[in-house]
Amino acid sequence: MKSNNKLPPLKPLSLATFIAGFTMVQPNLSLAACTGDVYLRTCDLQGSHTINYEAYKKEVDFTLRSNRNGHAQPFAIKVTPETGRKFQLFSDSGDSLDISLSFSSRNSASTPLRPEIFSNQYPGSLNDLNNFLSIKINPTNAITSNYYYGHFQMEVMQYLDSLPADSQIVNFDIEMEVEPSISIRNLGNIYITDASFSSGQDITGHEDFCIDGVGFSNYLVNLTSRNGITSGARGAKMFQLNGAMESLPYAASFTDDMSQTRGARTQSIGQARGTLSRIAPGRCLTDNARLIVTIPAGSWEQARGSYYSDVITVTVTSQ
Repeated sequence: MKSNNKLPPLKPLSLATFIAGFTMVQPNLSLAACTGDVYLRTCDLQGSHTINYEAYKKEVDFTLRSNRNGHAQPFAIKVTPETGRKFQLFSDSGDSLDISLSFSSRNSASTPLRPEIFSNQYPGSLNDLNNFLSIKINPTNAITSNYYYGHFQMEVMQYLDSLPADSQIVNFDIEMEVEPSISIRNLGNIYITDASFSSGQDITGHEDFCIDGVGFSNYLVNLTSRNGITSGARGAKMFQLNGAMESLPYAASFTDDMSQTRGARTQSIGQARGTLSRIAPGRCLTDNARLIVTIPAGSWEQARGSYYSDVITVTVTSQ
C-alpha cells in the first residue's frame, strides 16, 4: 500500500538566518571604525584609504563630532606625516611624490593644511557630520610607479571658551593606485639621401621622439620590420630594405641616451631597455628617445636600385 503522507517542502530558513545574523553585527562594525568618545570622536578615518590617480576628485571622507555638556564645541585639526616634514607619498622603490592636503567641514570651503600646524577652528556638532581631506598631486612630479602610500597622524583639538580642552589622535594611511599608461609622440620618417654616402663607410640615420606616460619608470622597446628579417654580413640577422630589384640588409636600434648616434644599447632585433626621463606627463616638450638605422657599407655599395624602403614598428611596454 502506498502512503499519501508526503514531507513538506523545505523552506529556505538557512538563508533568512544568515541574512539576519549579518545585519545584527553592523552596529559593532560601525563603532569599531570610530576613535574617541561621544564628546569628541572621528569615524571612518583610522585605517587605509585608497584613491585613484585618474579620478577628478581625490578625497578621504570621514565624520567628526565635537561637543561638551550638551553644546557643540569648536575644534581644530593638525596632520603630521610619519616621514619627513612635508606631505608626501612614497613608492615601493622609494621615489617620493609631493602632495598637498586641504580640509573641509560640513561642506564648508576647503582650506589648505600645513604639516604639523593646527588649522583654524571649525564649528563643532552634537552628531557625526561629514568632513573631507582632499589630496592634490604636485603636477611637476613624475609618476614613476603604479602604487604610492603614506602614513599620517591627525590630532583633533577641542576648545572650550577659546582654550584647548580635549584632544584625540587618529592614525591613517593614504594609498594611491595609478593605472600605467604609455605613449609615443613626435616619431617621424627617416630619410637618407646620397649626400650622406661615403665610400667604405656605413650609412647611419636617426629620428628623435618622445616616450611619455605615468605609472612606470622603466620600459622595453621592441622593433619590428614590415619587410622582415634577412641575413647580413657574416650571417647576422638584420632587417631589410626592399627595392624594385633587390633587398638591402640594415640594422635598427634604439637608445634613450640622446648623445648617442649609434644604438650601442641594442642589437638589430629584439628588445631594448630604457628609462623614462622625468618629464611632466602629457608634455613631451623634449624628445627623450632615439631610433637609429645603420646600412652597412657592404650592403649599400652593391645596390643596383635607387630607392629602398621599409616600415619599422616601435612598440613600447612599461615595466
